[in-house]
Amino acid sequence: MQKRQLQFILCVSPLVLKNNFRFIVMKNLNVLFLIIPFLCLQCKKENEKINLPNEESAIYEVTFNIDWNAEEFPINYPSNAHFSKLIGWSHSPNSSFFALESMASEGIQKMAELGATSPLSDEINQKINDGEGHELIIGESLGSGVGKITLDVNVLKKHPSITLATMIAPSPDWYLAVVNINLLENEAFVNEKIVNALLYDAGTDSGADYTSSNAITIPQESISQLSYAPLSNGKVLSTVTFRKK
Repeated sequence: MQKRQLQFILCVSPLVLKNNFRFIVMKNLNVLFLIIPFLCLQCKKENEKINLPNEESAIYEVTFNIDWNAEEFPINYPSNAHFSKLIGWSHSPNSSFFALESMASEGIQKMAELGATSPLSDEINQKINDGEGHELIIGESLGSGVGKITLDVNVLKKHPSITLATMIAPSPDWYLAVVNINLLENEAFVNEKIVNALLYDAGTDSGADYTSSNAITIPQESISQLSYAPLSNGKVLSTVTFRKK
């Protein structure tokens, strides 16, 4: 290529590129206006996939991270510290079963005093048959004061709350629980929720220490938060993580 031809191309090229760019933009502007609504629709669909506002049910992996150790809870710490099988249910947020100031049923009493899952399981199944809940949940026990218990739970939009309890053993009638944890927010199931499990007194035994002899509370008192100083020292005994699968 001759030098003069090269100079001409170099001089003209910017102008040609500029005009071509304008032409391409104007030519495709109408196409762009056509695809914008489609892109917006796709974004909306993707957003719905993430939040799933129309999801009618969900499965959660629930993990109790329990840390009842002798260093942080040293007073009268029992040599055989352990926790009974988790038991509970998925239910309506309006349920008062297990609620503070309510009276413990026979099933709650047996769970809190003996670590038994029956007759509490029968009571829960009856409530489910009556339309108050969706699923009975029974998990594993923990053979020491420190460790994890993990299980899967099913919830519905109609029954999005979870209650799970385990006996603090040995003890008169004390238990660790999460009560009425609602996993539905703004009409969508949350991806994750982390809460502190609380300590409860079933109000059925007046024993004052871990290994106290049976002392039936007469008259029976309502369920309350545990006020036993060695356990109620301000330290968190367990966190509970709900993670949607």
